Amino acid sequence: MIETTGLRERKKAQTRTAISKAVMLLALDRGLDAVTVDDIAAAADVSVRTFHNYFGSKEEALIASWRSEFEVHLDELRARPADEPILVSLEHVLAGIAAGTVDHPLDLATQSDVLWTSTVMAHRRSVLLDEVTRMVTDVVAARTGTDASTDIYPRLVTAAAITATVTAFEFAATCEPGEQGPERFIHESFALLRAGLEHTEVDP
Repeated sequence: MIETTGLRERKKAQTRTAISKAVMLLALDRGLDAVTVDDIAAAADVSVRTFHNYFGSKEEALIASWRSEFEVHLDELRARPADEPILVSLEHVLAGIAAGTVDHPLDLATQSDVLWTSTVMAHRRSVLLDEVTRMVTDVVAARTGTDASTDIYPRLVTAAAITATVTAFEFAATCEPGEQGPERFIHESFALLRAGLEHTEVDP
């Protein structure tokens, strides 16, 4: 009975993943506004009814795809050495994400466009950002032995890390093609954070 239940849950997880991947690929190809639930169901090889058993809308399925990918990076953060300074751990994980974008720059740009400019995603942006911030804050609190509900430290560290990363990507986007990408600027940003944002030359 336990084995049957386990198999059923694995199949459910596989179906959920297939739907999430399908909506992401279709959105990258056409733009989310042009994708229908029928399209997603066909691409995932499921019925429209099955789609609705897992997700209420295509936006919800797309959010699930991003959330699943982000949870992988949260696991990487949790797995960093316990005695490693939290800013170093965050820098390592976030720089790794940035390094991965070098191989797929067009996918990254398109994903950002799907999330930030799609009209159907507009009402979900702040919800997603709040969720990401909360998830990172919880990991920071656990790693540093602080309480996110009573201590400002984990919230401040999370806000600084997210801002540093966004700034690094935005700054890299202004550079000429062929120049160093966001990974370099994430390292530089975190070096500045550790230095207390003193206006001095900092080795990247």
